[in-house]
Amino acid sequence: MRFTVLGRDGPYPAAGGACSGYLLAGDGGTVLLDCGPGVLARLRQRVDATQLAAVFYSHYHPDHVGDHFVLRYVLDIARRLGHGRDRPLPVYGPARPAHLAGRLPYKDVFDVRYVEEPVPLRIAGFQVSWVWTDHPLPCLASRWEQGGRSLVYSGDTGPRSAADLVRLARGADLLLIEASLLESRGQSAPGHLTARQAAGIAREAGVRRLLLTHLLPENDPEETLAEAREVFPGAALAEPGLEVEL
Repeated sequence: MRFTVLGRDGPYPAAGGACSGYLLAGDGGTVLLDCGPGVLARLRQRVDATQLAAVFYSHYHPDHVGDHFVLRYVLDIARRLGHGRDRPLPVYGPARPAHLAGRLPYKDVFDVRYVEEPVPLRIAGFQVSWVWTDHPLPCLASRWEQGGRSLVYSGDTGPRSAADLVRLARGADLLLIEASLLESRGQSAPGHLTARQAAGIAREAGVRRLLLTHLLPENDPEETLAEAREVFPGAALAEPGLEVEL
């Protein structure tokens, strides 16, 4: 498994940055996890978007799904130019809320598969399990496993989901978790974690490696990292362009 960070900002990009977007490559192809503003351009520097095996959305806030509505043009125009996909691109995301989930389909370039029932999924050769998180919109935290290796991505979540996230992430090789806020500055927002809370989940779950993401552009990333390292000394930032072999 190879994991790549395309963007890590939220809920809007820093100057020259990009919001949530990550690539996970395995034996069955490459999956895009979220596709926020700025992600598509960075994706196209690395892979042919028409060759993606699947897209998986944690939820439908614009900073996680904004570039979906541009990706559809890439796929449609590629087809018109004669080098498109043979089949629609599988796209996974929550079934709720219906008015946002219903915006995913476009012509016949996507094969949208809504996630609702709590059963494991098989996506591009990965075994995928998931839980709902504490967030204003229905949001999926997901665990991706292949060849004895595992990645867990929190999506957006608040502290009320901590116990579920600990269970989902137990023993994972890599936990990619949001750290939007700084406890040291008294920051709070519904459905989001401080860096300290994120690190506490990682420590309790016994993960091997921790990457902090969904960083608020107005916060100093080094301050976020320092707060997390007080709890999980090996914490690191999800730096755009970072590649991790699992």
